[in-house]
Amino acid sequence: MSPSPVVLIIGCGIAGPVLGYLLKQKGYTPIVFEKVSELGDAGASLMLMSNGLKVLELVGVANKVTAESMPIQRFIDSNAEGKILGSSNLPSIFKDKYSQPLAGIKRTSINLMLKNTLLDQHIDVREGWELLDIKEEEDSVTAYFNGGRSVTGSFLIGCDGIKSASRRALLQVKGITEGPPTYTGLTQTAGISKTPKTLLDSAAMRNWYADGTHMIAYPISKSHISWAITQREAQETAETWRPYRTEELPHQKSQLSQLLDGWNPAVKEMIASSERIIKFGLFDRAELNSGEWFSKRCVLVGDAAHPTSPHLGQGANQALEDCYHLSHALPNLRVGGESSPDGAFVLGSSLAATIFKPYAEKRQPRTSHLVRGARAVGEQRTASGEEACKRRDEMVVQKFADDGLLAAKMDELLREPFSKP
Repeated sequence: MSPSPVVLIIGCGIAGPVLGYLLKQKGYTPIVFEKVSELGDAGASLMLMSNGLKVLELVGVANKVTAESMPIQRFIDSNAEGKILGSSNLPSIFKDKYSQPLAGIKRTSINLMLKNTLLDQHIDVREGWELLDIKEEEDSVTAYFNGGRSVTGSFLIGCDGIKSASRRALLQVKGITEGPPTYTGLTQTAGISKTPKTLLDSAAMRNWYADGTHMIAYPISKSHISWAITQREAQETAETWRPYRTEELPHQKSQLSQLLDGWNPAVKEMIASSERIIKFGLFDRAELNSGEWFSKRCVLVGDAAHPTSPHLGQGANQALEDCYHLSHALPNLRVGGESSPDGAFVLGSSLAATIFKPYAEKRQPRTSHLVRGARAVGEQRTASGEEACKRRDEMVVQKFADDGLLAAKMDELLREPFSKP
């Protein structure tokens, strides 16, 4: 029996571990590389929606997420002072309709859940391996890492985010040089706090709107809530994802309190009780066409292929959809529990044409549509000026006026990437 093909997976955030698990089940030998020396405390939170949780269910993580979290039952949108512009109980039916609900979770929690899933499956995870370059042959690819290290595999999957080294290397193979991500003019300040008593009565995703500023909040456990403030700022803020240190928190809380002066008391309470605060700029990249998602032996997934702003809550969820479709497209090398000889042909020199190209052509239109939609929502949420804010608030009211229209918009997101019988 020939050895199973080695798959080099770059990035151990969300997509990388999921692909590692799914491909191991299909008879591959995945190796997951992560540039940080040890995965641990990172970021604030993620909103995992039904489409993403359906994929996480395939790797045995969805139930862990919903057990730790507090699934969303309502949408509530208000102005800064707390006057409700619209609300809906629509999320309460998502579990029955789509088999999974909406659930917020600490980024650190989901990262460690997924890493431990890999370790439980005896999948090789190599931390502190930073990708520098790739070299492709007809039937293999070699990845070069820091420290003079290199590994050769059958093919490589880039899951390493908006600052993707795999994307840079893949595009260079095609003769394309891409600059750094572009600052969008928006920053986000995110935090985690104890849930204010006034918000404990409902597991809701809440939005507050003001002039040039937007805030979203949702529960990530029975006792804690995650929040993020988006505002327009001309000065670029680096995307470091480093939480402010303990000694820095009082100053940041003071600045946020000034920014949110006059807002709903629950908002001010979240800022005052925040246990961690992170500030970062929101960045963007030029859209890739489907032919730029892959090369002879490499393919991109998630933000490496289609970086998106967070305003639709679909970044991680679209990466998970990518994982499902790419793993589904690759041949199962364990048909009937035995190694399948058919896979050897598919994984040969025709890999790009038979697997990567159809995958990219299937995924690029949907992700492109959602990336553009997220940008538009971000601009709308941070509307600036009296007239623009008035139009924005009217649009929010209208969004909730027709539950059928709201349900249709959510269905566009949540029915993917597959339906359960």
